[in-house]
Amino acid sequence: MGSVAEFVDLRREVERLRAENARLARLLELRGQDTTAAPEQLSAPVEPPGLVTMASPTRDKLALFADRFWARADVYAMRWENARTGAAGWMPAVAGGWRQGMDRRDATYLPRTAEVVAAHLVGDVFMGLYPLIPGNTCHFLVADFDGPTTMLDALAYVKAARASAVPAALEISQSGRGAHVWVFFTGAVFAATARAVGTVPLHEAMVLRGSMDLRSYDRLFPNQDVLPDGGFGTSPGNSDPSGTP
Repeated sequence: MGSVAEFVDLRREVERLRAENARLARLLELRGQDTTAAPEQLSAPVEPPGLVTMASPTRDKLALFADRFWARADVYAMRWENARTGAAGWMPAVAGGWRQGMDRRDATYLPRTAEVVAAHLVGDVFMGLYPLIPGNTCHFLVADFDGPTTMLDALAYVKAARASAVPAALEISQSGRGAHVWVFFTGAVFAATARAVGTVPLHEAMVLRGSMDLRSYDRLFPNQDVLPDGGFGTSPGNSDPSGTP
């Protein structure tokens, strides 16, 4: 019963804010302009674990992450860096770590457990996901941007996506120099379909950017329509992720 009462209180607060927004719009005399708020995607899940806040138990936070970032659980990617050359990338996490000359057929891949996710969320490890699931489906799509015009291009992509009724969420990458635009699906869709959905806003964003060519756009994840034979596909990370060693 408590959750129902909380929902009712939230609805009342939303209505109060809408009324306040309308009052302020009249005070500002925004005649001839559309002040209607743009439709927003649902941010609080109606299924368990329900509304998750900073005060929620850790298990609920992990459940929310797993629900949103639905990907392969039998393997995950780890970020690597070469301090000498400055190179960085992603590779599957394996028992004992990758060694030079190691045959991937002999590798024991580590599963993405709740403990790994928890370590990622607190910053102890940098975990990457493999969104392409056996059967060539996925539950989310990511547009990757990297370069000097990253934010302008990524914002244009978000605007174009929402104009096409595609809910999109913008995230600054771990390096701070790139951006990811996430589109979450309510269920599994074929990767080919997801990538087609993600391609439409690209063309619209180029129109929005005028003379700019969206030069910071790098790629979409999943990066393939079909799961590679013996591979995992690519993992969203930096501009040069590697799904296979």
